[in-house]
Amino acid sequence: MKVRSTKVPNLVVTEETGVYYARVRVAGKLRWKSLQTKVFSTAKLRLKDEETKMRAGAIGTNEDVGAKLTFEDAFKRYRAAVNADASLKPATKHFRLRSERTLRRTWPELWQRELRRVKSDDCRRWLNDFRNGGAAFTPKRAKTKRRGDSPTTINAAIRFLRAVFNVGVEAGVMYANPADALETVAPRRKLLQLPNRDQFAKLVGEIRAAHSRWGQGPGDMVEGLAYTGARVGEARRMIWAHVDEERGMVTIPGEKTESAPRVNPMTPAFLDLIQRMKERYQPRPIDPIFQVRSVLGSLRVGCEKLGIPKIDHHDLRHLFATTCIESGVDVLVLSKWLGHSDGGALVLRTYGHLRPEHSTRAAKLVDFAPPAG
Repeated sequence: MKVRSTKVPNLVVTEETGVYYARVRVAGKLRWKSLQTKVFSTAKLRLKDEETKMRAGAIGTNEDVGAKLTFEDAFKRYRAAVNADASLKPATKHFRLRSERTLRRTWPELWQRELRRVKSDDCRRWLNDFRNGGAAFTPKRAKTKRRGDSPTTINAAIRFLRAVFNVGVEAGVMYANPADALETVAPRRKLLQLPNRDQFAKLVGEIRAAHSRWGQGPGDMVEGLAYTGARVGEARRMIWAHVDEERGMVTIPGEKTESAPRVNPMTPAFLDLIQRMKERYQPRPIDPIFQVRSVLGSLRVGCEKLGIPKIDHHDLRHLFATTCIESGVDVLVLSKWLGHSDGGALVLRTYGHLRPEHSTRAAKLVDFAPPAG
């Protein structure tokens, strides 16, 4: 990989990717650090801080790292750094490290190679093979092979590669990250096939009838997810103390993002569900609202019996959002109810399609007739 000097001392740019790097000699050793930008003005601003860190020894703590550092060795250092970061939640740590198995399966020979010997072309060949199903595998207890190359899996593996290679870049073993040249894959947009209101009412009735002997827990959770828009993990953490009937508010203890925990007004349907459940269970404030942790099986069986497209937990969140939009709820308000922090951008991207019958009704409102008179 070739680099080109700039008019700014210690600032270089890779000709292949256009990413800027700080190249600083510290204690007689030339060290490299990606500035994570292709914009010259931004790189200049970041360069000074990076030079200070490098000369202060922030990166020089890797003096024990030899030039023959392997990908396996770099991964162990990366894993240790992730696990030692107290600011990261357990789920975040798992997400950052989960692609280890993917890389061991799709590129097994990489792990014992020296980082400095891995080139951008090697990474491209791996990605091309991966994207074209060249690493099919048979999961445990499965009978058929799977490609395992969904956009989510591929993009996570690319981020993992970059993170591990950055260990070598920061240690001065290599001057550029060979995975920087890889392009992520656009995620496939899921075509939502949600039940209409009549179908959903029948689905709830079917699930409640199927569980009449063993309790109404599955039916309660199906309705609860659809009437609140909570993620299934959030619903599992909801307790009766989170319900304020006097104010008509419910606390949803989200933790996916900083804006995920929220206090929302209860929809009439959810308030009705809560009142029915209280009469049935006589719960304590510390009791969980929902008595089951999953309703996937109930949804699958119910949808099959009714002959409607299969839905899962997250589809019930989609159903809530779609119903809110169809009912005239403002996009910004809905995004806050869902725990988004982007001002409604994700809501517009995800739910702009709505359901066919709603779109048909909306189209009839479009009038091209000239005004009377």
